[in-house]
Amino acid sequence: MDNIKTRITLIRHGEPIAHGDYSPFSIISGKDIEKYVQAWNTCELNNKKDIPFAIKEIIPDGTLFISSSLKRAQESFRISGVNTFEINNLFNEAELPYGMWKSIRMPLIIWLIILRLFWRLGFSINAEPYSEFIKRIRKCTEFIEEIGNEKHIIIMAHGFVNRMIKRELLKRNWKLLSGKGGHRYWSYSTLERL
Repeated sequence: MDNIKTRITLIRHGEPIAHGDYSPFSIISGKDIEKYVQAWNTCELNNKKDIPFAIKEIIPDGTLFISSSLKRAQESFRISGVNTFEINNLFNEAELPYGMWKSIRMPLIIWLIILRLFWRLGFSINAEPYSEFIKRIRKCTEFIEEIGNEKHIIIMAHGFVNRMIKRELLKRNWKLLSGKGGHRYWSYSTLERL
């Protein structure tokens, strides 16, 4: 068992229904951003979208399954046929700040870009500060490395958090074996501990 090379696959969840409810170009006010965040975090998945074949091939190989505590990640495991998994909020998505500029109206996509940029610069009203998020990413990677003799850990999480975990694992000399989908729903990256 000591010679097991641990692999990890980071999967971004499937498409939430809220993705269709909020067009990136719909004009919304700063006051509506809170509603958007709540809808995103509580909505069901869009079950009309098929699970990619690559994910269907990866899932049966898993020996340990871990989900963020957000509904869209847990539902993604369930519709993939995985009903037994650990839930760990270390893998939750980076929160989006909101609650300011309530009367300003602009396209949702512009709001998301501006709010994420301001968050990176330390602006964190109603959100985890960027500095704390970076500490959490380090805890995620330490948690992964301390799991031990698991052959294939599959984590169902979120786009931004997966990219940051992947970057941190690569810094720690993990090797990228495969990946697909970029930042889209059901995108994934598989890495192996060297």
